[in-house]
Amino acid sequence: MEDEKINFSSENFSGVHDLIMKALIDANRSNMPSYGSDPVTLDTIALFKEVFGKDIEVYFTFNGTGANNFGLGCVVGKHHSVFCSDIAHVYVDESTSPKTFMGCRLYPVKSENGKIVLDDLKSRIKRAGDLHHPQPKVISLTQPTEYGTVYSIAELKAIQAVCAQKNMLLHVDGARFFNAATYLNASLMDISQAVGVDILTLGGTKQGLMYGEAVIFFNPAVNNDFRFHLKRSMQLASKSRFIAIQFQALLRNNLWQEIARHTNELAACFRKEIEGITALKLLRPVESNAVFVRMPKMLHEKMQET
Repeated sequence: MEDEKINFSSENFSGVHDLIMKALIDANRSNMPSYGSDPVTLDTIALFKEVFGKDIEVYFTFNGTGANNFGLGCVVGKHHSVFCSDIAHVYVDESTSPKTFMGCRLYPVKSENGKIVLDDLKSRIKRAGDLHHPQPKVISLTQPTEYGTVYSIAELKAIQAVCAQKNMLLHVDGARFFNAATYLNASLMDISQAVGVDILTLGGTKQGLMYGEAVIFFNPAVNNDFRFHLKRSMQLASKSRFIAIQFQALLRNNLWQEIARHTNELAACFRKEIEGITALKLLRPVESNAVFVRMPKMLHEKMQET
C-alpha cells in the first residue's frame, strides 16, 4: 500500500469535519420552511447572539467573496470609498466583483507583514465632503491577514479609533477569524464587538465546513435593509438550514476552538521543523495556521507532484 502523502495546501483542499458532516445529515431528515425561516436557522442565529452579543444581526452566505460584497454592499454607496491593505483579499483576489457589485472605490494602504500601516492609513483618508472625491466610508482589514499574521487587540482598537475620528465603519474579513481568536487566547467577542467592529465576515469553509460563511452586523442601526441586500447579492439560500447547521455545530461546545488550536499547532510544528533547514527561509511570523516559506525552485516543483 502506497504511503499517504502529506498535503501542504490550503483548507480549500480539505474535507468536511466529521461532526459538521453529521450535523448536515441530521438537518436532512425532514422538510423545513425555506429562506431562513426554518427552526435550525433561527436557533443558530440565537446561538450567534449568545457568542457575539445580543444586539446583532446575522446572515448566511454561500462563499467568502459573496459575503464580503454583501456585508460591505449594505453600507457603501457608489460615491464611497473602502480602505484596505495592499494585499487584502477583497482588493487582490476577488477580481472585479467589489467594484462591479458595490460600484465604489477601493484604496490600498501600505502593509507590513500583511497588517495595515496606521500612518499610511491616516494619510490616505482625506477630502471628506469634497464633491470631486470618493467619500471615505469603511476601513476593511483581514484577521488573520493574508500572511497569517494576527492583529492584536491594541492594534484593532487603534484602527477603530481612526474610524471613530473619521466617522467611518470598520469591516473585518475573518476568513480564518477563529484562528486569530485562538492565537490571541481571546473570545470571539473580544476581537469583534468589544473592539468596535461594525461588520464581520466570519469564515466557515476554512474551518471545516462544506461551504458557507456568516456576516454579522454589530451596529444594525447603520441600515435596516440587510435582508433585501442579501437577495440582491444573490446570496440568499433557499435551504438556509444547511449553512446554519454547520455553524451551529462549530459554535457548540467550542468545536471552533478545537479545530483552530489544532491547525495553529500544526503550523507552529511545521515552522519548528523547517527552521534548521538552510535551504528554506521563513518569510513571515507564524501566528495562525499559515506558513510562508522561500524554497529552491527544484524543491517547489517536486512538492507539486501528486
